[in-house]
Amino acid sequence: MKPEKIVHLQHGDLPAAAAALARAFHDDPLQSYVFPDAKERAAKSPAHFSPLLAYGLRFGKVFTTAPEPLGASVWLPPDGWKVTPERAAEVGLDRLSEQIGESASERFHSVLGYGDTFHAQDVPTPHWYTMLLGVAPEGQGRGLGRALLEPILTQATADGLPCYLETTQPANVSFYKHLGFRVVREMVEPTSKLQLWTFLRSPA
Repeated sequence: MKPEKIVHLQHGDLPAAAAALARAFHDDPLQSYVFPDAKERAAKSPAHFSPLLAYGLRFGKVFTTAPEPLGASVWLPPDGWKVTPERAAEVGLDRLSEQIGESASERFHSVLGYGDTFHAQDVPTPHWYTMLLGVAPEGQGRGLGRALLEPILTQATADGLPCYLETTQPANVSFYKHLGFRVVREMVEPTSKLQLWTFLRSPA
């Protein structure tokens, strides 16, 4: 089997990438909170990830694998890391409740909104923001998660810029630490009771 290549996501591959992310996050704590029922989670998660990928394509950079998408990383740039209502509307992210249901959308935004309150405090200077990273189960164990992050980690280091991200997945903590990230905050979101970590990687 030839190793997968890391490429920029093309619009035509967005559905396949969204499906891969749905598989990647099926057992993720946040996704399980958004969709408590496993069948509903499997059915609706692709529609959940599609506008997030579209946002990255429109306002940032999205990397995936070739010849087929086995995951994706979504990066927002130093001059546009904040998701604004106007930009969200351009890609349909403002209509997420129509795609996944109002209750699921409210649960998702409540956790993200809590994390967002600390983002600017954690890193007030220009930085790259890892909005999303996931690798489907069939692609795990091959270093693809690291490979999907590498293009921007390399660019950020060259430009002297930090990188920032959040996770609710305990298994990701050691993974990000190995990539040079340090934990900035470890907290519990009060409504969902989910653990939430924020990370910062300084340019080296």
